Amino acid sequence: MDEVNSIDYKEYELEEGFSVRKSKEYNALFKNGKPNVVLKANQNVYNRIFDFQPKALSIFMKEDKVIIEFTVLSKKFQNYDLSKYHVNLGYNNYEFTKKSENKYLVEIPYNSINISGRSAGVYIEYIDENGFSYKKKFLSMKSIYKRGKNKLLKKFGIYDEHRDHDLYYSDLIYFENHSIFLYETWKGFLSLAYREINVTDDIGEQKKIKSAYKEYMADLKKGKNTPSILLYEKFCGKYEESAKYVYERLIDDGWENVYFILSKDSEFQKEVPEKYRKNLIEKYSKKHYYEYFNAKAFITTESINHVIDLTTYNALTRKRQYWKDYYYIFLQHGVMYAYSLKGRWDFEKGGGFGDNSYVVVSSETEANHFIEDGNFDRQDLIKCGLPKFDHSIQNDDADKILIMPTSRNFEYSTIRDDTLNSTYYNFSKNIIECVPDDLKDKIVFIPHPLVNAIFGETDLDKYMPTEYSYDELLKNTRLLITDYSSISYDAFYRGANVIFAWMEKEMCLENLGIDLKLNDDNAFADIAYDYESLGELISKNYYGNHSEENIEKYNDIVEFHDGKNTERFIEYVYDTNIFSERAGKHDINDAIVEGVEDRPYTGKAIGIPKIKVSFDGKKLIKGLDFEVKYHDNLSIGTAKCEIKGLGIYHGTKFVNFEIKKNMKKTKAKLDGDHLTVKDGDETLIEGKDYSIEKIDYSVVGLEKIAINGMGDYVGQKGILIDASKN
Repeated sequence: MDEVNSIDYKEYELEEGFSVRKSKEYNALFKNGKPNVVLKANQNVYNRIFDFQPKALSIFMKEDKVIIEFTVLSKKFQNYDLSKYHVNLGYNNYEFTKKSENKYLVEIPYNSINISGRSAGVYIEYIDENGFSYKKKFLSMKSIYKRGKNKLLKKFGIYDEHRDHDLYYSDLIYFENHSIFLYETWKGFLSLAYREINVTDDIGEQKKIKSAYKEYMADLKKGKNTPSILLYEKFCGKYEESAKYVYERLIDDGWENVYFILSKDSEFQKEVPEKYRKNLIEKYSKKHYYEYFNAKAFITTESINHVIDLTTYNALTRKRQYWKDYYYIFLQHGVMYAYSLKGRWDFEKGGGFGDNSYVVVSSETEANHFIEDGNFDRQDLIKCGLPKFDHSIQNDDADKILIMPTSRNFEYSTIRDDTLNSTYYNFSKNIIECVPDDLKDKIVFIPHPLVNAIFGETDLDKYMPTEYSYDELLKNTRLLITDYSSISYDAFYRGANVIFAWMEKEMCLENLGIDLKLNDDNAFADIAYDYESLGELISKNYYGNHSEENIEKYNDIVEFHDGKNTERFIEYVYDTNIFSERAGKHDINDAIVEGVEDRPYTGKAIGIPKIKVSFDGKKLIKGLDFEVKYHDNLSIGTAKCEIKGLGIYHGTKFVNFEIKKNMKKTKAKLDGDHLTVKDGDETLIEGKDYSIEKIDYSVVGLEKIAINGMGDYVGQKGILIDASKN
């Protein structure tokens, strides 16, 4: 007990009888002096106390500001004083005023908006003097009403949730060459978009999208459509990455329903060989929109958002992504073993990647990155190497110094409004100034695409080419200088040396809220920690070659160097339902089924939420490769999971699981060292009905007794003990 008392935690009194013990790792929440819950240090303590749920009532898009009228729903705190709370949007907070009983108004001037990226959620937030916080997203006006109504329609078989759910969109306002609007996310929350003006913002394009959707739905009902396979690269404006090489291979193999989307204004239009032009689709054409709804697979170097516009002002295009009746294969635009995937929602399984997603990786090291940091399963990952690397070469006379800093979304507003005072501008300029004078004429500066046009208006534009392709740039690159761009892998693969400029690394990572997988031990290049040493490293690397040590580190992350990445990828997808005409037939009984576990009785029909089915190492996708039904799953006893193959998978496989009594519904009491667990009047027996696991939270003076069901019971019940008082 002396050891527990010596732990360096601090105690704080909160509201409503709650208190907190805080350590660097955990916040232990107490209610009326008794342990209530243990939270990670970065979780919002007051979210476990207050049940406030802000909900928008009306939105008024004015010429210079948006006004949101909202209420705060609560069952426990009906008359609570919210005067110390504020509305949060991105990096700014806004005070709100009380309009009437439980109705509030907040005004957000457009010129005050400072967000990371193109959109941000709208929150109600409170942070007390000790740093403990409450933060919750606004519900949109439609979310609660529509979800209830939709369930009723679905009950009678006349509603398809993914296709028919209505998403809220406010009016769209143009402000200083940007578009601003509020919209409802799929989960019913309110977000504000503040981004450059999209082509699809135009009313004519909105009508064209709607017309294409109606035509697609009519063809679908008549059985006239042939599902397509769409490929594209960044903003549908590039034709130089892995999607290009996969597309050309598929056309060479005779596929007629394979299309590549490319903007008519793209500088790559003239680069496409005649053989492949017939299956090009012009971006923003009606056929583009039609095939977007009609596609059965998206094979791309980017997120699915790039297939139309990022943050589109159109509910139909956004809803399409939630149908889940398509395969999404992420080819990667570059090896992603740089930033950690932790906390990067867009690149996490269950976040930006659904169950219908695959990702191409270049090694087991990179695969483990997706598994450990991104919650992917091994079967989600296609280890074949990036197809574009088959064509990555360096010219014999390559002599350019390519400078490519990665994005700094946390200061996008500053870059936009006050470029010369942004850290991104000054970081880039300082690197350029470090290049020795005799090599200055070799500099090529390429800022991130999000800010490229902005930097074209600065004094750095003299180093920026007016038109370029990454492939041509890298062919002529002798030395790449970046902070941690994935392009470093492509450059090194070709033979260029690389320098990682880490002078501002910690500041950037802190603001971005992410970690870096590359570090002092595994970085395959020299690292500059200050500008003083950068000049010497530039001279050394410009005239030098790869070291054996760096080659070894690189090969651990990029395994394949045989020029057969595209071949391996094609071989993989040719044995899937994407190309069912070519693939062989497989018996679903030979598939491996995981995740079928005993489930607790609830009084409702029980299913398996995390069922995983794979065949010969390939992940199968529910609704596309197989469908699931359950039998005898209402009552305690043996239930049956029926897995029926679809497409190239035939047959039916049955897997049994048990529905058992729910350990969470029992009552547990600890008297000294004696634990009593009861289910109604029945006293349960340790070793027969349950086992005990002790979890150490000594950093906050607590211990958890985890009671795990066994025998006729399943699930876990926990008791927190204040060990510091024993």
